[in-house]
Amino acid sequence: SAAPLALLLLALATVFLFGGGRGHINYSYGNHDHITFDHLKVALNLSPEHGFLGFYRLRLDDDGEPKYQPYNRFPVLGHALIKLATLPFPNDGSARLAAARTLMLAFFFAAATLAYFALCRLARSRWAALAATLLSFSSYYALYYNDMVATEGVVDLFGLMLVLHGMAVFTAEGRFGQLPAKACAALLLGWHAYALLLPFALLGLACALRRRDGRGVRRHLALGAVALVFGSLVLAANFAREWAALGGEVPVAELPSVRSALHRTGITPKYDFDWTGAAKEQLGRIGAASVPYALSRFVIGGEPDSHKTAKMSVHRVFVALGSVLAVLTALACLALLLSPSPPNSPLLPLAALALSGPCWMAAVRYASGAFEGMFYVGVPLALFALLLPRLDRLLGGRVGCSALAGIAAAPLFALSSFLMAQATSPDPEYAAHAKELTADVDSIRKSVEGKTIFVSDLDACSKGQDWLGYADLKYHFAGSVFVGYANRRRLADFVVSTGIEGARTLTPGNRHVFLYDQVNYDAALGRYERQVKHGAPVLESPDYDVHLVKGSAGRHLLYFDGHCPDHRVSKNPRTLSHLITGGSHVFLHAYPSDANDLPAGRRRFGFDDLLGGFRIALPGWRKDGECYILCRLPDYGIARIHTGGAMKRSTGEGPRYDLVWEGGFSPDQAAAEFLRSPPPAPLGPPN
Repeated sequence: SAAPLALLLLALATVFLFGGGRGHINYSYGNHDHITFDHLKVALNLSPEHGFLGFYRLRLDDDGEPKYQPYNRFPVLGHALIKLATLPFPNDGSARLAAARTLMLAFFFAAATLAYFALCRLARSRWAALAATLLSFSSYYALYYNDMVATEGVVDLFGLMLVLHGMAVFTAEGRFGQLPAKACAALLLGWHAYALLLPFALLGLACALRRRDGRGVRRHLALGAVALVFGSLVLAANFAREWAALGGEVPVAELPSVRSALHRTGITPKYDFDWTGAAKEQLGRIGAASVPYALSRFVIGGEPDSHKTAKMSVHRVFVALGSVLAVLTALACLALLLSPSPPNSPLLPLAALALSGPCWMAAVRYASGAFEGMFYVGVPLALFALLLPRLDRLLGGRVGCSALAGIAAAPLFALSSFLMAQATSPDPEYAAHAKELTADVDSIRKSVEGKTIFVSDLDACSKGQDWLGYADLKYHFAGSVFVGYANRRRLADFVVSTGIEGARTLTPGNRHVFLYDQVNYDAALGRYERQVKHGAPVLESPDYDVHLVKGSAGRHLLYFDGHCPDHRVSKNPRTLSHLITGGSHVFLHAYPSDANDLPAGRRRFGFDDLLGGFRIALPGWRKDGECYILCRLPDYGIARIHTGGAMKRSTGEGPRYDLVWEGGFSPDQAAAEFLRSPPPAPLGPPN
């Protein structure tokens, strides 16, 4: 019957119907958007001019020479496909992003379709394959991250399902040649294929040895050898390109991508790993990856959220469900090893599929992001494919459980896709603002392409929103060379900033972010410095002062230290020098006169978190023994400002912050009010 396939394609098509609303630029610091911009930067920089090296930025070194900052540990094919998708839109940042996200949705669609065809062979029931596929691909992780532009996302998921399809053809039809070929194709897209190949090869080898099947032993050894050699060659080519791009002088072990890979796999860890906490987290992800998003919302009462901690009761449900599924997976693998299964038993590829997620997490335990939860899709896929046909046989065919489950899964998937689109749609006011910002950046891009630019620290806090962060600008201005520190600003051709009084902009038609000639910008900045020296501070901290600077360009807070020693020799970690270099952090909260002026997402907190809490160490500048940090205040009326500094320290559980000082004042008050007993500072921005 063609009905299951038709239902599958109709249900999967809803990701394009509802996913289109997520084609907007989202200037935030969540996993989804941060990783999207990182991979877009790599894809846009990919070119013959740079030897097809994967890198996300060219940055000036201490000698003023541009140096690569590689992002080169992934195979090149995925990034090449992303670049091809964006080529028709060279001057439209929003269109490039939308094209790349549409490509990701296409990979998601293809991955689910491949899973269906593979399960048709393994479950020997099209309805069971339909139900298993749609139920498994409708989870929170699958739908939230299905348009995240990343080769380590749905591109890799497609490669995983391509290998699964090769295993299904081998198991059901005995054709082995497809499997190593599909494994090599998958390894050109990403490394997750290894997480499926490893348990398949090892379990298959153990079963073949137990059955004394010499041909089976040779095939599984050959599969493992082909995958290992091919993947090693792909990775070696990456490292060779990187070594050549860095001048051929860096030892291979010191290449940035090599050091990153060694850290991610735990070979050279940077911190102790908490196995107990990680196990609970991964069991919760297994549970969440096995529940359709609609049921998660309406039945369990919540969702696993990568940006904030889920309610403990919801988290416990997912952990409990994940624990049950983990036990069932372990029992299935044990049954495979102990039972006299024939060589063509579907149990082998399904057991390997269920183990693929845990295998990957164990391998990259030091760098496991929330989006990795989508790779636990193998657990529900395998269990549904095993249980539904057996349930049909148990009932003697009187009730078609697989058919009922498949028919119900189609609208459930569509509903889950619709609800995810609603949950991820931006606030209309924010979306309009982001659109204006993107238009500003598009007007700047042509002028700075191939030039050296400095991104002003104003961009981190203008208008009280975490918009247009430095990482995102690297996407917009891919092809430029970045000056990373203010003390090198004079090496730049241009400055990109949200505005500074007295400077003549080169983009007068822009509304929020502007382009300046470096010399003109520097002269205007000098006038700011002279102004603040003649004005009394509104707050005096133990180690630096805070001034309120007013002018036609708006109000700004200027953090100023007239005696700014080099942080490398200073023994005082509270200085502004440490704030500038990232050793310490600053926070700035604005309480509006009218709460309705706050962005919708901040109103329940009562203040605007202008600097993103402790997540962002604002860049600043050091000149003639003095340090400055300049931040623009929102245009709305402000009743009170609360700001201060903190020191960052590392613990076994992650970073913590010790409060150094904090104070509050009103921009309309003549004198500042120092807080004698301040409340604890937050550890991050409100959501």
